[in-house]
Amino acid sequence: MKEEIIRDIERLNILILAIGSLTILFTFRDFNYFLSFAIGSALMTLNFRVLRAIVSKGFLGDKNEKKGFFIKLPLKFLGLLSAVSVIVIFGDIHVIYFLLGISTVFISIVFSQMPFIKILCAGGKEKNGT
Repeated sequence: MKEEIIRDIERLNILILAIGSLTILFTFRDFNYFLSFAIGSALMTLNFRVLRAIVSKGFLGDKNEKKGFFIKLPLKFLGLLSAVSVIVIFGDIHVIYFLLGISTVFISIVFSQMPFIKILCAGGKEKNGT
């Protein structure tokens, strides 16, 4: 993916985190729902940034960093798995809103690709004279 698209995904994810958290807080007026959504979304935002750093260093770095790719990537997934397990088991969260927060990365990826779907449907060219 291009660096611009990845930055757009990160920006949209942070925007969805802020808007979704405030919407849940003001709609349901329950701090537990708000906190569950915010923790899930923040965890996935951090996961996406760490994954981006690992993958970019693994494919664009030198040979020493490429070897570390096969170590860092599984460690990241184990860390994510343990963080989610600890939050769900020991945290006082609402699981549905936590899962909704976790899905914000997927939502931001879909939203970031919508302009490209319009260009694709228009025949692959922008209709602004270029």
